[in-house]
Amino acid sequence: MKTALIFGANGLTGKACLMQLLNNHNYHSVLIAVRAPIALQHPKFKQQVINFNNIEQYAQLFNVDEIFCCLGTTIKKAKSKGNFARIDYQLVKDIAQLACAAKVKRFLVISSLGANANSKSFYSATKGKMEMAVKTFNIAQCYVFRPSLLLGEREEFRLAERMSALLFKLIGFIFIGPLAAFKPIKAADVAKAMITVANQPNDGAAFTVIENQKIQAIANSS
Repeated sequence: MKTALIFGANGLTGKACLMQLLNNHNYHSVLIAVRAPIALQHPKFKQQVINFNNIEQYAQLFNVDEIFCCLGTTIKKAKSKGNFARIDYQLVKDIAQLACAAKVKRFLVISSLGANANSKSFYSATKGKMEMAVKTFNIAQCYVFRPSLLLGEREEFRLAERMSALLFKLIGFIFIGPLAAFKPIKAADVAKAMITVANQPNDGAAFTVIENQKIQAIANSS
């Protein structure tokens, strides 16, 4: 029976991760760190409202077995590239550092398809730099998940994602062969794959990147 801490539980994948963890018999306690409390009742469920600008004050929260980091925003929502980087890079890096200090057994974090620190795309470069930063910490097992476009119903409206999802329904058949790597994936399947990986025997690898197709394969097989 394990304990888990989730960051980003209000988001699409984080919410799916929360509900699946609560229904997983391997976990006796699931804690979320949030900016504002959410209305949920469950015997395993715990939540802590925190100030993410001073996350180092909450080191005691990291005394868990596993951390699921599902944070992610958009430049439009963040209102600037600087704000975006503070969430998708700096905040994730700070969380990984605290996880390392707490000797967390597994750290599972969502990145993005095409993440590359040297990319000309600011979004992809930021995700790539985040991955590089996380890798520097001595965490027993760190898993980076790189999904493609996430499918699911968000509370917030994202026009680009909604249009992409509709387009996928019309031309989804083209995502075969080399294009299969770019196939959109359900956020619930990403969460399922994360939890499946978290409950696999230790393979001895300290840092593992799991690409979109592999994420889907894991979800399908579990």
